[in-house]
Amino acid sequence: MTTARRPLVAWALALLALTTLGAGPPEAPRPLGGLPALNGPAGLPDDAELARSQRKESADQVARTVRTVALFALASLAPAAVLMATAFVRINIVLTLLRQALGSPQVPGNQVLMALALLLTALVMRPVADRVYADAIQPYSSGDATPQQAWDAGCKPIKTFMIDQVYKTHHERYLADLRDYAEPPSPGRPAETDPEQLSIRVVAPAYLLSELTTAMFIGFSIYLPFLVIDLVVSAVLAAMGLVMLPPSQVAMPLKLIAFVLADGWWLVSGMLLKGFGTPMG
Repeated sequence: MTTARRPLVAWALALLALTTLGAGPPEAPRPLGGLPALNGPAGLPDDAELARSQRKESADQVARTVRTVALFALASLAPAAVLMATAFVRINIVLTLLRQALGSPQVPGNQVLMALALLLTALVMRPVADRVYADAIQPYSSGDATPQQAWDAGCKPIKTFMIDQVYKTHHERYLADLRDYAEPPSPGRPAETDPEQLSIRVVAPAYLLSELTTAMFIGFSIYLPFLVIDLVVSAVLAAMGLVMLPPSQVAMPLKLIAFVLADGWWLVSGMLLKGFGTPMG
């Protein structure tokens, strides 16, 4: 029995020896991807490498947070900035003063006046928007212009529109005064004769001041006929001895019917559109 087992034991030892030789020497442990290399007898990461990696990750996270906050801030300010550089300011103020002159501060509602102002603004700014799209947005989308070139090309028609309105309302002195504030007079300052060469930080506030002044003047002109109606109603009620009857209750229906019979909404809207040079059919 012992003699019969000896060949089997010899074959098992030979197979074990061949398996051990074919496996080769053991491989050294490799560091995991994305982790710092392990060194030292205990196999721990290098402290300096870990500190550098943590500082880099922290700086990247702070930079991403700052960019996100700046993007949201610009996105929240963009509508206001766009409206301030368009015809919306004058139109909205005039419509608000018209509502107050009618004696009905709640009718039409704010949403209705805002919608009407936006629609009239779109009619006025349509040519400017077409030029901005053709000169700036389309070349930038097709890759023919850099962001700076697209910005300069897009600002040019808007700045031209604002300068034209400042000169139409005879408020060009706003441009000169604001330029002196932005760039104080000095011996080396060039004399700007072309308003197109002025920067947008001078043209934008000058345009906004011009629009506020023009809107107030238009509002005064709208107030006058309604003021006459108020005075006539007050005088008639006083002559009739109806002192206890509020004049506003009698004057308001008269102002409403007079405004409607005169087609007042169209007259005011047409006047605003013509004031910006929009052709009327």
